[in-house]
Amino acid sequence: MKKFRFHLQKLLEYRKTLEDKLLAELSVIRAELDHEQSRLVAFRRDKDLHSVRMRENLANGSSEEIRDDFLYLSDLIRLIKQQEEIISKVEERRMRKTMEVLEASKQRKSLEQLKEQKKIEHRKESERQEQNFLDDIATTRYSRVNKELREAA
Repeated sequence: MKKFRFHLQKLLEYRKTLEDKLLAELSVIRAELDHEQSRLVAFRRDKDLHSVRMRENLANGSSEEIRDDFLYLSDLIRLIKQQEEIISKVEERRMRKTMEVLEASKQRKSLEQLKEQKKIEHRKESERQEQNFLDDIATTRYSRVNKELREAA
């Protein structure tokens, strides 16, 4: 019997490659998301620290320092809102890419299941052919022995 050969092997390999590529892209997006979230945390930390400093300057600072503090705090608030929007967009990209990865994985797994089914069918067919061959040999041998016994009698 011939060795098992899956006729869709090239497609299966392509789907594995595609899934790996999508996983790598997802990894890059996750790293970008982590980076953007770190920036947001830093902006929020700066805002909190600056708010404390601003309160201290309100009590004994000059009007210029207070104005500068207010402008800087306003800039930080604006940066925080922008960063939240950036994170939201990156999160959407991450979700879309995750869905693509799941779909690619599902397609690859379906082909792998088909390959396994075909392997099982091939093995059963090989076993059936082998059994038929052995049955033919046994039948031939039985016929020959039976013929010899009849001729001897």
